[in-house]
Amino acid sequence: MADEDKIKRISASDQVFEALQSQISSGVLKVGDRLPSEGELAERYGVNRLTVRVALQKLNALGLVETRSGSGTHVIEFDFEAYLKTASRFYAQGGMMKNVAEFRNHIEIECARLACERATGEELEELGRLAQAHRKVWISSGDVSHDVWCRLVADADMAFHEQVVRMAHNPLYVYAFALAREPLYEYLLFCVSKWVPELLKNFRLDKHRDIHYSIYESIKKRDFAACQSDYAAMISSYTNASRSMPVVG
Repeated sequence: MADEDKIKRISASDQVFEALQSQISSGVLKVGDRLPSEGELAERYGVNRLTVRVALQKLNALGLVETRSGSGTHVIEFDFEAYLKTASRFYAQGGMMKNVAEFRNHIEIECARLACERATGEELEELGRLAQAHRKVWISSGDVSHDVWCRLVADADMAFHEQVVRMAHNPLYVYAFALAREPLYEYLLFCVSKWVPELLKNFRLDKHRDIHYSIYESIKKRDFAACQSDYAAMISSYTNASRSMPVVG
């Protein structure tokens, strides 16, 4: 295993946050459940209480839990509409859409270029699996509620792009992506949330629209020109997301 593969450039608080978020989204922790105390969580994950507190603050900010004085932290019903209102103000007024698009165009596309040169066969197989996983959750829109669908798609989308970054075999790019992970994830969730259920019913991924699988195939063929074109189209489609459907998925 290469040295860069051994380095996980993500803070301890982010790891605790992701572990708890995963338990909530998968239903291990249900609405109304009380989370273990900060001390218990610190012992479970082998971190200090401040690390746990930061993770819980992120869960509170996302609207997944609520900390009540005297009774601890409880899982609450995710208020998707409230999230959209907050995210809309954040991205529209703060210029974050432009910032994220610039980050993706520079960092992710460069990682894709390096991946075309450096990716191993095993890494390419994993990227293909993640592209298929993204397609699978995308077409599940009729099986789950819209807010759950949006989070599943954002999770699958993020996993795919994290793999592209890892395949660049540059630990500094992995570190940069990890630092930007939270706003990137919220950006993805915000973008996919705009594709309403009524439109999704008539939108199906095919070989012309499944841009993630196209990116995978381009990297597999070591064709950076095609990969760059696909990546730029995807970023543009997400950045310009409106209540109409994207050009690509």
